[in-house]
Amino acid sequence: MFDLIQTQQLLQEKQNLLLCFEEVTQNMLHCPTEELESQVQERQQIVHLVDALDEKMCALCKDTPQGQAVLQALKGQCEPDKLPEEVLGIYDDAMRVRAILSRLQESDIQAALRLRVEQERILDQIKATNQGLTAKAARFYSIADQRETPTKFGHA
Repeated sequence: MFDLIQTQQLLQEKQNLLLCFEEVTQNMLHCPTEELESQVQERQQIVHLVDALDEKMCALCKDTPQGQAVLQALKGQCEPDKLPEEVLGIYDDAMRVRAILSRLQESDIQAALRLRVEQERILDQIKATNQGLTAKAARFYSIADQRETPTKFGHA
């Protein structure tokens, strides 16, 4: 028998996780560079939890006619007026989840741009460091150390 209440609870949990994901993504846009890596890792953990919830919901919906109707409601692949009345709540919750997902698309693009800007900034710092006088002197000394035969001045 299909468990409608458990499906609603899992969907609510998914909605809460997606709201957390949205919050972490927004934090990424303004946090210090040092915190970006932990924010990315936190987002990845949330993605794994959401994936696990999706698998549980699909497993609950398998092999029953009511479960198939719920699965269609979860995916937004049906008209709400054609759904059984007890499934309408799930449809409404699924539409709220879809609204969060659509907002996340824009936030995710902005977060990716922030990461790209930070990568370019770090690359510019590396290039500047490698072109400084200290870097040139270090390369000169490392080349001199690699010579096996002494120069006419000998080893100093």
